[in-house]
Amino acid sequence: MSFFRLKIPLPGMELGHVNVYVLRCGDGYGLIDVGLATYDAALSLVRGLKSLGIKPAEITKVYVTHFHADHITLAQLLAEVASPDLYIGEKELMDIATSFEELAKMYAEEYKRHGAPPDVAEAFLKVHPMARFRKAFEDVWKLDWRPVRDGDALDCGLKAVWTPGHTPGHVVYVADFGVFTGDHVLPKITPNISWYPIPDFNPLKEYLQSLRKVSRATKAFPAHGDEMPDLSTRVAELLSHHERRLAEVLKLLKEPMTTYQIAQRMAWDAGPFEQFDVYNKIFAIGEAYSHLLYLEEQGAVRRIEKDVVYWTR
Repeated sequence: MSFFRLKIPLPGMELGHVNVYVLRCGDGYGLIDVGLATYDAALSLVRGLKSLGIKPAEITKVYVTHFHADHITLAQLLAEVASPDLYIGEKELMDIATSFEELAKMYAEEYKRHGAPPDVAEAFLKVHPMARFRKAFEDVWKLDWRPVRDGDALDCGLKAVWTPGHTPGHVVYVADFGVFTGDHVLPKITPNISWYPIPDFNPLKEYLQSLRKVSRATKAFPAHGDEMPDLSTRVAELLSHHERRLAEVLKLLKEPMTTYQIAQRMAWDAGPFEQFDVYNKIFAIGEAYSHLLYLEEQGAVRRIEKDVVYWTR
């Protein structure tokens, strides 16, 4: 077998686990993603490596798909027990906010501008993983990360492909037997594509382009869930999903509405918006906003700037 999968738990998160992939890499081993900085996750990672006969000190490379808590924050532990080279997409290094306060303030202010009640907008400060795992984020950010660029040939037989959308600098790693897709392509759910506080970043446009970029008839190994036998088939499903979403948003805009009002009326697989906890409401608002930004660039909708932002066809 070319690699092994370790299912690392995500306590308190609906996804349940994150996949950490272990590859032979020269005289050592490489990891794709590392997991969340919790006791359960750390123990699971160490035990998983032990079950494969691998000592943590034998990990020489760590390739992270993107800068989200469940993928990156255990890197600090590995840096303490080993000395791996740490890799992440160049755009993640360039575009991540320098402080949590800065990022949280930008999100809270923008979501309030788009109609979210103050308690929902400001919940970002409390419930976002960057808030709950703030110390781990701060420690991980200080590590010596090496930037990965689109098309880079890497050790462990990998090639990096830049796939912005879920985050600005998301990277998938391509091997000769398949693609490690991170959160770019997942087998059962659609990755959250939300507004980012970056000028001129159109997340849905970038995501759809990135999907087409990786569409190929090969196996795919996602960060959450099981192996996909044909990446191109799943890519086609995701493209169709977002086409339906765009049509839905346009249909809802029978009168001027805020982003928050549109998110309230959209059909969500997880149930009605009113039943969402604050965390999932934040995701839903971001998802609605990304579709509106896409439609705005296409000329299908326009914004009306008042005390809050309204959208109209």
